[in-house]
Amino acid sequence: MTVYSDFMVLMARGGPIMWVIFFIACIAMVMLMWQALRVFQLLTQARRDYHHLLKQNGDPFNVTSSGSASPIVQLLNLIHWDEVNNKDDLAKEINIHLADIMPKLEGGLPTIAMIGSMLPMLGLLGTVMGMINVFDVIAIQGSGNPNEMAHGISQALLTTASGLIIAIPVIFMHHILSQRLNVLLAITGQAMQLVLHRDLEIFKHGKTQ
Repeated sequence: MTVYSDFMVLMARGGPIMWVIFFIACIAMVMLMWQALRVFQLLTQARRDYHHLLKQNGDPFNVTSSGSASPIVQLLNLIHWDEVNNKDDLAKEINIHLADIMPKLEGGLPTIAMIGSMLPMLGLLGTVMGMINVFDVIAIQGSGNPNEMAHGISQALLTTASGLIIAIPVIFMHHILSQRLNVLLAITGQAMQLVLHRDLEIFKHGKTQ
């Protein structure tokens, strides 16, 4: 038998819930690959921008002109420098705009987390449907038809196993990406500390030029 025919037999044994699990698993894999590429790209850019800030003696505007999409550059571009009169004003601006860009930094991570928690529930739903089929066979034909009963039990076990097999790597990868996002935020925080501890007049003068 070919791989395709084996796959179709497996899906038929699992019932309609198997197709739902398969479809959601495909969405999760695409989202994970996209989010992984995005997070690691932002992390690379943030590290480069942070080290660039260290070498620029406090002037962030050479960093903002680099074309980077890192949260460091986003924050520096969002700050209203003409309204910043002291470091308290600057800290307030940073906190406000950091809250604004957080949903963009998280991207699809909340959705991936939801999918990871939903897959075992879909497997459980398939289990319930499979057992309903078993009891329907018993109610109609009695316990003398083991083949029909085995089909319902097979559906119940396949959907449960499929939901768990897919959910485990999804949840694991979500954890890895969440940790990378925390590292990204830590680097951004360190960069903002560099800005806060340097002469604001240099920044304001550079912005007006």
